Amino acid sequence: MSTGNTIPESAGTVIVGAGCVGCSAAYHLTELGREDVVVVDQGPLFETGGSTSHAPGLVFQTTGGKLMTRMASYTRDLYSDLDGFRTCGGIEVAATDDRWEYLKRKREWGRSYGLEGGRLLSPAEVTEYVPQVNEDAIHGGYYVPTDGKAHAVDASATMAERARERGARFFGETTVTDLETSGGELEAVVTDRGRIEADEVLVATNIWGPLFGEMVDVDIPLVPCAHQYLVSDELEALDGASQEIEQPILRHQDQSLYFRQHGESYGIGSYNHEPLLVDPEDIYGPEKLEDLGLEYPSLREFTEEHFYENTHPDHDRAAYDAACELVPELRDAEFESAINGMFCFTPDGMPILGPTEEIDGLWWALAIWVTQSGGAGNLVAHWMEDGVPRLDGERVDATPAHVSRFQPHAGSQAYTRGRGAQQYQEVYQLIHPREQPQGQRSLRRSPFYDRQKELGAEFYDAGGWEVPQWYETNEALLEEYDVPDRPDWLDRNWSKAQGVEHQAVRDRVAMVDMTTYTGIEVTGDGATDLLQGLLTNDVDVSPGRIRYAAMCNEDGGILADVTVARLAADRYMVFTGGGNSATLHSRWIREHAPDDGSVSVTTHDSSMCGIGVFGPEARNVLSSLVEADLSNDAFPFYTAQETYLESIPVTMLRLSYAGELGWELYAPMEYGAQLWEAIEDAGEEHGIVPMGWAALDSTSMEKGFRLWGTDVTPEYDPYEAGIGFAVDLETDFVGKEALLETREAGIDRQITPITLDEPGAVVDAGHPVMDGDDVLGYVARADYGYAIDAGIAYAYLPAEYAEAGRALEISYENERLPATVRDEPLFDPDREKMLR
Repeated sequence: MSTGNTIPESAGTVIVGAGCVGCSAAYHLTELGREDVVVVDQGPLFETGGSTSHAPGLVFQTTGGKLMTRMASYTRDLYSDLDGFRTCGGIEVAATDDRWEYLKRKREWGRSYGLEGGRLLSPAEVTEYVPQVNEDAIHGGYYVPTDGKAHAVDASATMAERARERGARFFGETTVTDLETSGGELEAVVTDRGRIEADEVLVATNIWGPLFGEMVDVDIPLVPCAHQYLVSDELEALDGASQEIEQPILRHQDQSLYFRQHGESYGIGSYNHEPLLVDPEDIYGPEKLEDLGLEYPSLREFTEEHFYENTHPDHDRAAYDAACELVPELRDAEFESAINGMFCFTPDGMPILGPTEEIDGLWWALAIWVTQSGGAGNLVAHWMEDGVPRLDGERVDATPAHVSRFQPHAGSQAYTRGRGAQQYQEVYQLIHPREQPQGQRSLRRSPFYDRQKELGAEFYDAGGWEVPQWYETNEALLEEYDVPDRPDWLDRNWSKAQGVEHQAVRDRVAMVDMTTYTGIEVTGDGATDLLQGLLTNDVDVSPGRIRYAAMCNEDGGILADVTVARLAADRYMVFTGGGNSATLHSRWIREHAPDDGSVSVTTHDSSMCGIGVFGPEARNVLSSLVEADLSNDAFPFYTAQETYLESIPVTMLRLSYAGELGWELYAPMEYGAQLWEAIEDAGEEHGIVPMGWAALDSTSMEKGFRLWGTDVTPEYDPYEAGIGFAVDLETDFVGKEALLETREAGIDRQITPITLDEPGAVVDAGHPVMDGDDVLGYVARADYGYAIDAGIAYAYLPAEYAEAGRALEISYENERLPATVRDEPLFDPDREKMLR
């Protein structure tokens, strides 16, 4: 039923979709003071027929990422307050040694991201909570007592009722047929019951999202897919089970299964089958549903072969057999109900949140599970109302879910379906952080790609680019350079060539493919004023000078850290990372550029290639090739020149992310092959080595240089991130007021370099930094420093713990590794190497 029968002719905000995400957004928008909110849905309120209607509602809060964990925790707390959540705990079991080690790390992620009470269970302890489990089939489990079951429909109805009390209006059985736009602005929502003029529209339709993208010619990389859910008849182990005291929800990720109690019956959710992708255009309408006896559009008829036969390409048994191995009583059970229920995946498995660049006023909140639904609604509501994404009022890094993170190829059906299917297939798989996707590869290749293959490059996918991480040919230098071994998990998808390259750039010279670094060219009479208003540092410098600066949002959170080269009075090149860095950062600049034609913004994300030449021999390698004088007097540190390398026009920047003497050289893409050959040939007599990004990353950590997306994100401001030196408060820029308040109040946390005390020890990101039993923070970035011969971790710690020499510990795989806070930079503190 709707609130009233007449669709309004206008509204400030229209939300399309009355599932748990749309209702959460309405609840939070009205809580923030919006009164003119209208929510429409094609289905009845509040079992609208989307994923909310059939979702089992399992809320396992712990994930490998902070954003998703925090949204899940917020959802749990919100729905508990609204009587839409039942706390019963959650257990993930391990059937293999690898999974058991993974659960040790997962418990640590939970502690890092604020979850309390998580602990590891022995097999016997698992069966104390879930007696029907075969303890001989598992190594143990990870238990979180605050996990549980969200009643998504009930929570949606309650959130809607609260929103109604604050003025929101809800209309069910109202189908949106079009989104009207004009001149790049959203104008109206057209429904089968009338047209609603609107200032803003939030699309929260999940599986139908791509159809709304088609209405406004915007690619929404999302594919609906189905997984199976069955409910058994009564099990003896659940005989007389209380409706008030329930068993923990259970997840068996080694076989892509999950379980939950339904009174005396048991529910089985299975991803243990081949991907079952659905075209949004083919989602059943009412007539087809009735013919098939299905209740919701988001359902498909149950396909027995996907439960009783093994169709999953990565498993060795069918879902039924795997379920019965873990819960033997299921072998004699009948199943009272069985469905194929739809949800959706994006190419990277993350949600789609935020405003559309092409159309002012159009927002998205898609690809969100019930697990994160309450938090997603809160985050996007703050974003719409305050202009910046916040979660529960605090700064948050929403970059991994930003709608603008996708690259142009992501809009294709081949890519979206291919990667979406892979995300489905791997959703419960044990995927190493460095493991790379196999499908939809080699889409973007630098002009150096063929030569890099000859050199044994190990390529990683980055925004479609093939980016070398190390070169197998450099393993031949292991007789010259010592590289410590790594333990099993950290040794996977890694090569000692990284350590060789790291040390080689320190004592000879290396060349690095920097094509993915993106130059954003800003030109015109208004270029200086635009950049002065966006960047924290004063960039009104003499042509040829380079500045390092942050770009902040209104909260002072760091949107980017960039290198800015002023090439002429009215021309700048802003250098940032590749992939979503280029997309998001260039968008921010474009959106703030004046409309009067005084500024042109050009993103060179595919038209320019680059090579970094770093190391003590860099000047000797390049001097014979370039027309410019490379002496310190003629080409000082942090300056730029446009010159020629042999016959190739290049823009040269004297700087080095490796912390060595060096230059970055950028040229039009078509000159790339010749550029590589010339540098490689000239460097041969100086012992030049090709260097991958793994070594560039570890050398930059030694030098204390930041990496956006890991140790620098919108969650932190420049003072917390240790780059306050790049803030000039004599200029006016976005976020200045927030930074003035921070400087006045002082910082409570700051990024801190830590080294591991044990020789050769190394960790990876996400693990807690401990003082006794207290979690102080977590590792944001980690690697091994081969020049200082120690493992390095960077973490945001309370300011009082950032004193050099303080002894701490890092929790890693259920062990405590002693560590020590250090001053930075750890390597070459006087910059002698960069300035020589």
